[in-house]
Amino acid sequence: MQPIIIVLIILVVLVFIALIKTIQVIPQASAAIVERFGRYTRTLNAGLNIVVPFIDSIRNRIDLREQVVPFPRSR
Repeated sequence: MQPIIIVLIILVVLVFIALIKTIQVIPQASAAIVERFGRYTRTLNAGLNIVVPFIDSIRNRIDLREQVVPFPRSR
């Protein structure tokens, strides 16, 4: 193979990986915390969201559904 073709294939793979990391899908009834270089930037809501690849990172996914907590009976 020619070296230019190998470089072109590597470049296409890197662009594809960057595009995959750009689009984040947050499920319904959830939210996600975005950090840029380790500092809080924003909160992502449910749906399709765009983040800057390799700079932004999703640290926490938070479940927003109601949760049942059982309490013992008081006497």
